Amino acid sequence: MGDVAISVPALYSFADNYPQHQLYVLTKPQFAPLFAAAPSNVQVVGIDLKKYGSFGGLLRFYRQHLRPLKIDYVADLHHVMRSWVLDACLWLQGAKIAFRDKGKRERLALLQHRIHRPLEAYYQRFADVFEALGFPIRWTFKALTPDCPLEAGDEPWIGIAPFSAHEGKVYPLEKTEAVLAQLTALPKVQVFLFGGGAREAEILSQWAAKYPQTTSLVGRYTLLEELGVMSRLSVMLSMDSANMHLASLTGTPVVSVWGPSHPHVGFRPWNQSEDRYVQCDLPCRPCSEWGAKPCKRGDWACMNGIAPETIVKKLCLYL
Repeated sequence: MGDVAISVPALYSFADNYPQHQLYVLTKPQFAPLFAAAPSNVQVVGIDLKKYGSFGGLLRFYRQHLRPLKIDYVADLHHVMRSWVLDACLWLQGAKIAFRDKGKRERLALLQHRIHRPLEAYYQRFADVFEALGFPIRWTFKALTPDCPLEAGDEPWIGIAPFSAHEGKVYPLEKTEAVLAQLTALPKVQVFLFGGGAREAEILSQWAAKYPQTTSLVGRYTLLEELGVMSRLSVMLSMDSANMHLASLTGTPVVSVWGPSHPHVGFRPWNQSEDRYVQCDLPCRPCSEWGAKPCKRGDWACMNGIAPETIVKKLCLYL
């Protein structure tokens, strides 16, 4: 979901820059809400990978759903084996193909600490694909503003998304709970907890029951409705995860916690200033692009070295 969210500014801007062209966005159906407010020349083409994920399934999907569209250009933003199959089919049909430069050598050099500069942000890499096709992008995307399903009062709203797909990128839960305890001790503050899945739902439900002015949103709303809540927040606390990117798309200030991964790798959130990043300056960072590798030190100092008070202080700047 994070990669799809990162692509939104480029796709919306392309559609706005080139209204004479029809843009088809091929993605999983569950991500379609991200394009609910897209310009009228954007159409989502959903693909069920359980049905069409095999080689033969991809060929069937091409024949049934893509060939009739008479596509002229393909911007392959994912650039994986499945998309290569569809690229080949469309290229044989006469389409011009361009794909994302993943910058593997640069990323490896950064992770090996041979270079120390920020790499190109991934939303810019996506824009580069369109430029390679002959369509340079002028950024016009501002923010997603879905309707909020909750009645808003005058009190500040704070969002907390404490989880990530990889455990290494999760700030220790006892420290996150300490952040929550300090926030709910503030007067007139509402805290909303974001997550998904049974384990996360159980933990966030326990926190919501334990701390006043705290609500778990797990399983209560659709993705579009959660985006509506995010758009109303005064600030969001997130790990380096999909929720960081989703909240950024709504124009909400996002305080993001970075451990083994690093903003310099390129997965920086859209339109967020560097002073909203929370991280420890350690010589071993970054050690992992995705946060999936075990800690070589064994103590996860990059996460354990961040005090809850540091995070709370940064969040309070936006209340």
